[in-house]
Amino acid sequence: MVTPLATALLALTCLAARSSASTSAQEPVPKDSESEPSTGTLREDAAAGGAPEPTKVPKAALPAAALPEGSVPAGTTTPAGPAPTLPPRERVRWGWLTHPLSPTPSQYQVRKGQSPHRVLPLPSVRAQPGVGLMLGANISYAYRRKEGDPNKIYMIFESRVSLKKVQDHSFFIRLRDLLRREEVFEFGVLGYVDPVFPYFGIGNNNNLEGIDLQARYYQTHLNTVGGALTYQHPLWRLPALGDKPPGLLRSYAGLAYYVDKVKPYDNSLLLAEHPAADLDARRGLIRLGLTWDRRDNEWSPGKGSLFDVIVDNAGPWTGSTDAWGRFSANFRTYWTLGVDKLVLAHRLSFDALWGDAPLVPLGEFGGLLPTDGLGGAAAGRGWMRRRYIGRLKAFGSLELRFEPLELKVRRHTLGIGLKGFVDLGVVADRMQDLPKHWHVSGGTGLQVIWDRFAVLRLDAGFSRESFGIYFINEHAF
Repeated sequence: MVTPLATALLALTCLAARSSASTSAQEPVPKDSESEPSTGTLREDAAAGGAPEPTKVPKAALPAAALPEGSVPAGTTTPAGPAPTLPPRERVRWGWLTHPLSPTPSQYQVRKGQSPHRVLPLPSVRAQPGVGLMLGANISYAYRRKEGDPNKIYMIFESRVSLKKVQDHSFFIRLRDLLRREEVFEFGVLGYVDPVFPYFGIGNNNNLEGIDLQARYYQTHLNTVGGALTYQHPLWRLPALGDKPPGLLRSYAGLAYYVDKVKPYDNSLLLAEHPAADLDARRGLIRLGLTWDRRDNEWSPGKGSLFDVIVDNAGPWTGSTDAWGRFSANFRTYWTLGVDKLVLAHRLSFDALWGDAPLVPLGEFGGLLPTDGLGGAAAGRGWMRRRYIGRLKAFGSLELRFEPLELKVRRHTLGIGLKGFVDLGVVADRMQDLPKHWHVSGGTGLQVIWDRFAVLRLDAGFSRESFGIYFINEHAF
């Protein structure tokens, strides 16, 4: 039998349980939280007395220690022991060069979706002293699979005519690794008409300051047509070391053939020095040598080197008018100074002729691609074109290139940079006379690199005799 005292105690217990349930119902409960029945004496008392089960309490409302093992969600508690530490961040050098207009910190960064084909057709505007303003067009094409790879195919076609009636038409193509042996094929043809071809005398080291160097007295008329085919075969490969690119030693062999038509003007220096000579020449060449290529890229190198040592031989057996030969050596090195955008480029060249060398080679540097020298767009930008010519020529140039801006033009990349350079050259007819006369020039300029394969430059060079402004494609070296 239940006593009145037991009945009163049971009633008080039920009232306390109902008060607790109403209080819990007023508190918001998270929707995602899981609930379990509470434990303790209330459950036992309710079961004993038939009272309703108390309201479920969210797991999050209880301390983690009070929850059953395995019911605490991962990540809600802090593990015992010291807090984990992140690896130290590498300090970025030259961080002040970062610019919102230069989104790619390195020229080797691969761009997603970038086509391996690069085509750049442009109206051609070119200028240099003694030639004048040249107008025309050119189209460049390059194919490379990845951003940092060498161009598998590089091709350029140019056609220009200057206001002084100089015509320059050329086609050049370079094919790399077609046979899967890292070999290089090159083929080029040209046609050149130059009614203002310069001639200042052979080995003329006199100071011509204050003299009109573009007068008819220092000019002649030259027509040249010809072409060349070369092949470079791999001999030995040096693997990449750290951040230094791999190097490849190749043998070099080629054939070239050119025809020169020279017509001296009346009362010109050339006619005075060669009054009865027939200066027309056929130049058939057999070319043999070695090349070393360790550049990180070929359009605008920032690291590595490019060396070539080549011997040319010409004579009646090659279809040449005269028997002569040439030894040429060119050494180009590139250093990155702290960042990819700041490059120090250096060139050393030596050229020696023997035999009855024609007029045109006397003013050229041989090598992979023969160029004018000394004086002109490639060697000595402060001197007049082909200002110093002779059998022996030596040349050195130091150029600092800085490309702080890289703009995005739709899917294209446009790099804009500055440069400063200094040139030093000597020329003589005998080896013992070579160091007697040193000629210095220097200057500054701008450069634009389109899609990391085509380079346009605006250079201003100065010397004691003259100055020159050049708007031309490709680096000087």
